[in-house]
Amino acid sequence: MNRNFLLAALLFLLVLTGYNQFVVIPRMQKQQAAQQLQVQDDAAASAEQDAAVVKTTASSLPEEWISFQAPAAQVTFSSKGAGIKTYLFHDIMGDLDLTPYKGAGYFATLPQLDFAETRRTKDSITFAAYPSAGVEITKTYRFNENGINHLSLTFSNKNAHEINLPAFDFNFGPGLATTKSELADNERESKAVYLTQEAGKKNPTLVKFTDNEDSPASGQDWLWAGVQNRYFLSVLIPQNWTAGVLSTNKQAVTTRKRMWGLFGEGEVKGPELQIQVPARTLPAEQTVTLESDFYFGPKDYQAFEKMPYHLSRSIEFGFFGALGRLARNVLELFYSWTGNYGAAIIMLTVLLQLILFKFTLMSLKSSAQMRKVQPEMKRLQDKYKGNPEALNREMLALYQKHKINPLSGCLPLLIQLPIFLALFNALRTSWSLHGAKFIWWITDLSSKDPYYILPILMGAVMFFQQRSAMPAGMDPTQAAMFKYMPLIFTLLFMNFPSGLVLYWLTNSLITFGIQSLANKKIANAK
Repeated sequence: MNRNFLLAALLFLLVLTGYNQFVVIPRMQKQQAAQQLQVQDDAAASAEQDAAVVKTTASSLPEEWISFQAPAAQVTFSSKGAGIKTYLFHDIMGDLDLTPYKGAGYFATLPQLDFAETRRTKDSITFAAYPSAGVEITKTYRFNENGINHLSLTFSNKNAHEINLPAFDFNFGPGLATTKSELADNERESKAVYLTQEAGKKNPTLVKFTDNEDSPASGQDWLWAGVQNRYFLSVLIPQNWTAGVLSTNKQAVTTRKRMWGLFGEGEVKGPELQIQVPARTLPAEQTVTLESDFYFGPKDYQAFEKMPYHLSRSIEFGFFGALGRLARNVLELFYSWTGNYGAAIIMLTVLLQLILFKFTLMSLKSSAQMRKVQPEMKRLQDKYKGNPEALNREMLALYQKHKINPLSGCLPLLIQLPIFLALFNALRTSWSLHGAKFIWWITDLSSKDPYYILPILMGAVMFFQQRSAMPAGMDPTQAAMFKYMPLIFTLLFMNFPSGLVLYWLTNSLITFGIQSLANKKIANAK
């Protein structure tokens, strides 16, 4: 082989090897690196697109509790959704936990996410969560002395592309606790509610969800929504966002003995409410804040009258609501004079009896006159037993002879009934009576008499009142009803709030006194 050819071939191989080593291979490595970087960029963009919808997968981090001292309560928040897990209300009778039941907590949002405290002032606390790259959720509670608090929920998109915010809920419940005296009735009194302004009505309407309602509800706008029982209310009041769909159900929250334990224990259920906020798109590098007011506390009518949002509509005065509100205002006036709600109840009862004195006296006179002619009525009934037409004719003649109008005894009762029912409801729902002392053993007019003295006295007065009103020769069935009515009322009023029993006792005493005077006057007129 030619030596020159070999040298040329060797030189060619050296040149080719050098070219590959120092030109081709580095170029390929550079291209591969660029391709790899492009793949990583595409994967990051894809991840960002996936993160554009706020992730709702549950975190493995343990739940933490964060305590905060609000003006009216010691509040404990959960790191899962930044909801209120414990609301220890500073009640006049001692601290009362209004949220003792398991659940996400009141006002919880996206409970799958972990929120951490980021800022705290004297009256506010702020939490933050970071569900995805470039996405921040902040939640601030501000508590005010006037009872109307504020809640802001902010979504911040720091990305260069838009993100999709999923639909989420503001949670209420399950259940809302109450005072010890109301626990037995709390399951019946606890409801999920919302306030709506109906067309053609001056005042907004309070709507209660039925116990078996578990599907989305409320196709109409509402002003506020939440849960309540007889004495407490917790509601969210949207400010700059459209009211969302409401859904509710009943959850077992605790157990309670049935019939003093004779029938074992049964579940006690409480309402749970979700306020859904619709999904929305948040543009790149934009922020959206949902502002809401909220109330969490007692249903204090006097305080509600000074607040916005018609919170007083949550207090039910019954069918005769206008009369009930008037009675409540008069009761507060008397309290401002006496400083004692027991004395104010007595004064209010006396005032009502003075207003209705004419009608009460008319009814008692009619009853006394009917007792006076009872023997003659009995004789006519025996004589015309088989002839109802003749009996009616003779009875009418008897009434005309003695100038008796049978309806005069019923009309006063029909006039008094709305007033008594209105006052009954006004006292039954009055937060002012909670923890209000009367005398000696009565230290809380909103709870039952611990020694049952007031209901026993009331039953005794009713017994003597019925006995003096019972005519001789009365029908045995009616006589039995008169005889056992005081006992039935006594048993019924045993567990009633002592303020209600005081009202009924005072009313019975005054009526008994008027009845005794009416009986004497009629007896002396013979």
